[in-house]
Amino acid sequence: MDTRGICLGAPLLIALSVFGAGGAAAQGTPEQQEACKPDVFRLCGNFIPNVEPIIACLKANEPNLSAPCHEVMFPYVPEPPKPKAKAKKKQKNRKPG
Repeated sequence: MDTRGICLGAPLLIALSVFGAGGAAAQGTPEQQEACKPDVFRLCGNFIPNVEPIIACLKANEPNLSAPCHEVMFPYVPEPPKPKAKAKKKQKNRKPG
């Protein structure tokens, strides 16, 4: 591994572990780090080795992220189903009588 790879590896590991959006991303697996490494070099290389600016840069460049990095930075989390509203019972109109 070259010097630039070492300089990127540690901050990227920290960035993914600290700022990862989902539970899996919070652990910053090697696969997740590799998913974003090309995007960090391509879009945010001027921020290396500063973690917080790299994360801000990746988030600001959401439309330009590769699909694998986008999945790491913005994982799909389905919303839980909303409870159905209870139907109101119709009251029969009673005529006074």
